[in-house]
Amino acid sequence: MLTGATSLDLVREELFASMGEVEDLLQQFLEDRHNGSLLQQAIEGLHQLRGTLQLIELRGAALLLTEMIALATDIPEHEGDDRNEPLSALCDGLFLLERYLQQCRHQGFERPELLLPAINQLRSHRSGVAPYPESHFYALSAAELPLDLRGSDSAEPLDKRTFNRLRQMYQLGLLGIIRGEGVAGSAPLMLRALQRWENRLDREAATLCWAAAAALEAIEQTPLQLTASRKKLFARIDRVIRERSAGSSAGLESHPHLLRELLYLVAMGDASCERCNEARQALNLPDTGYTEVELESAFLRLRGPGVDVMRSVADALREEITAIKDLLDLLARNAGDAEQSLDTLAAALQRLWKTLAMLDLKEVASGIEDAALQLRSWQANDMPLLEKVADAVLQAETAVNRLDEKGSDVGPAPGAGPASSGEPVELREARIVLIEESQAGLSLAKRAITAYMESGNDLMHLMNVPSTLESVRGGLIFLGMSRAGNIIHQSACFVQKNMLEQQAPPQAQQLEVLADALTGIEFYLESAERSVVANTEVLAMAEESLAELGYQVAGA
Repeated sequence: MLTGATSLDLVREELFASMGEVEDLLQQFLEDRHNGSLLQQAIEGLHQLRGTLQLIELRGAALLLTEMIALATDIPEHEGDDRNEPLSALCDGLFLLERYLQQCRHQGFERPELLLPAINQLRSHRSGVAPYPESHFYALSAAELPLDLRGSDSAEPLDKRTFNRLRQMYQLGLLGIIRGEGVAGSAPLMLRALQRWENRLDREAATLCWAAAAALEAIEQTPLQLTASRKKLFARIDRVIRERSAGSSAGLESHPHLLRELLYLVAMGDASCERCNEARQALNLPDTGYTEVELESAFLRLRGPGVDVMRSVADALREEITAIKDLLDLLARNAGDAEQSLDTLAAALQRLWKTLAMLDLKEVASGIEDAALQLRSWQANDMPLLEKVADAVLQAETAVNRLDEKGSDVGPAPGAGPASSGEPVELREARIVLIEESQAGLSLAKRAITAYMESGNDLMHLMNVPSTLESVRGGLIFLGMSRAGNIIHQSACFVQKNMLEQQAPPQAQQLEVLADALTGIEFYLESAERSVVANTEVLAMAEESLAELGYQVAGA
C-alpha cells in the first residue's frame, strides 16, 4: 500500500477542498456564535481530514488535526470574545497544514518536527495540557534506554559540603545561561560539576550527568540555540540531582524521559563533539536526519511564501528576463531606436535587481545592478559590454529557475534517488523533459495494447510496442532508474514473445496484469516528476506483476 507524502496526489484535491470548507465554517462561527451547528460541522470535517491523513500515514499532520479537534471540542457555544484566540489558532492551524502538505508533496517525504510549534500552540489553549517536548518525533524509545551506563556502585559518595559546592557551581553556570549571558562562560562551570557528579553519584544519576554534559557540549560547539525549553531542561537536571542526593525517588518516573530529551540534543550535535560521538556510539542513537540550521530554514520556508506563490513570482520574473533579452538583441543588431531601447533596458534591469534583492538573491542582484551601472556608458557597437550584461541576465535566469525549488525540505529523503535537490537547474529541466517523454511512450504503448484488445487481437497494433517500450527503458536508464528500466524491458519481452512471436492471444487476466505493471511505472514517473524523490514501493508491485506472467525482473 502506498502511504506517506508520495500518495498525497491521490487525495490532494479533496483534502484541500475539505480544509477550505472547514475554514469557512470556522469563520462563519466567529461571526455567529449562537449557531452551534457550524462548529459541529467544522469538527466533523476535522475528523474526516484526520482519518484521511492517518490512512496515508502522515503522522505530523494527523497529530496536528488531533489537537485541533480536541481544542474545537473544548470551545463551548454562545461564548464571548474570550474564545477568539482558540478559534484563530484553529484557522492558523488549517493554513499551516495546507502549506505543510504542499511542502510534503513537493519533497516526497514528511518532516513532522515542523508542525511541533503549531501543535504546542494549540495545546496551550487547553487547561492542564503540557506541551510536547522538542524530541517528540525523535525515533528513540525512553522505555528501552539503559539508565545505568555510567558511574560505579563502589564509588565513594560525596560529602554534603562538596556536593553543595558543586551544586552552587552548576547553578552559577545555569543562572548565566538563563540570563542570556552566553554559553562560553557558563558551560565550563556546569561541565565541571556534571563530571564530578558523574564520578561520585549512583549509576542512574551518573548516566544522567554524562548525557547532560554531552548535550551541553553540543549546544556550545555545534552550536545549538538555547531556547527556553532547553534552559528548563538543564534546570530540571539540577532538581533531579538534588532529589537523588537526598535519597528521594520523586524524580525517578521522569528520569528516562529527561534522558531521552538530552540524547536528542546529543544527536543534533556536530561530529566534532567528542562527548556526543561517545554517546552516539554507546547507545547507537538514531540519526535525526537534519541539522538545527536546516530545520530552522525549513521553519522559515513553511511560514514564508508557499511553493505556488514562488512559482508565480518565478514566472513573472522570467517574463521580465525575456523582455530584457529582446532589448539586448535589438541593441546588438542596431535595430530600432537605440536610445529608447537603452532607457527601457536600464529601467527593466533596475526592476529586476531590486526584485532579486527582495527575494534574498543578493549576489545575483548585485551582478545585475553592476551591469545596469556599466550600461550607462554604452556606446554603439560596444559588444563586450552587452555580453557582460547578457551574462549577468543569464545568471539571474538560472537563479529565478531555482525559485521553483523553494519548497524543498531540510535534506534528501531516506532512500532518495540520484536526482538530488542540489543538481543544476539545466540538468533538472532536462530530466523533467525526459520523464515526460517516457510517460508519453508508456501512454502510447498502453493505447496500442488497448487497440489490440478492441480489434479482436489484431497484431498490427502491437508491432511498434516492443520498440516503444525499449526507448522508454533507455530513457529510464539515462535517468538512473535502472530498476524501473528492467521492469519495462521484461514487459517488452512479454509483448514480443507471448503476443507477437507465438501469435496466440493471451488471456484477459494476463493483459490486466501487464497493465498493472505499466500503470505502476506511470505512477513512479509521476512521483519522480513532481519532486526529487520517487516512490519505490510501486516498483515492487510491478515486479510482482511481471513475475506472475513468468518474467522475473533481474535483482527483484
